Amino acid sequence: MFSNGRASVRVDGPTLYAVPGDDGKKVWRSEVKETPPEAIRQLLSVVLSAPSFLSQAELDKRVARQRHAEDALGDIANAIREDADCPAGQQLRRFVWSIYNQHHAVNLWRMNDELSPQQKGWVAVVMTAWMDGQVPDDAIRSALTDSGEMDRWDTVRLRPPQQRRLVDAIDAVADILKSTPPGCASRAITRADGLLREVLDLLRTVRKTGG
Repeated sequence: MFSNGRASVRVDGPTLYAVPGDDGKKVWRSEVKETPPEAIRQLLSVVLSAPSFLSQAELDKRVARQRHAEDALGDIANAIREDADCPAGQQLRRFVWSIYNQHHAVNLWRMNDELSPQQKGWVAVVMTAWMDGQVPDDAIRSALTDSGEMDRWDTVRLRPPQQRRLVDAIDAVADILKSTPPGCASRAITRADGLLREVLDLLRTVRKTGG
């Protein structure tokens, strides 16, 4: 029998009973008679890490950690709003977008070089909590809105040197594709070529429409 003051777990013969700490009415059962000890340990680890089986002290700790992370996210949003285009601002923008929709790569070396010690602390707090699922998507979206990123999204344009680099990349990928024999590699390169050309076409459309 195990209890942390909220939830309890007990084994009665061949059956394991787990009673969550939310209402105590829904009992989780599993037959473990033929289950190897290692599998039972893994099962208990999963059960006891669920929020409804955490102690009140652990729940309080999680709430405090989430609040700390959301405060740090607010500090990041303020820093972006104050200077979005400075090196640190660009790194912070990439970081927040990366944990929001996974479409933005973050270079950890550059982030470490360009962020101040205080900004590094904010990122570390948010990243640690986010990895544990303690930073809600709504909080991240609010940070993007408060920092001006949502409004800025449709106004950012590639500068001519950046567009030239994109065209050079398309030419380089096309040259590689011509000399690559059919196979998995050629399919991957073809996809890359298509995506690059799609981006270039989209940029040209936006420039023509002025949107």
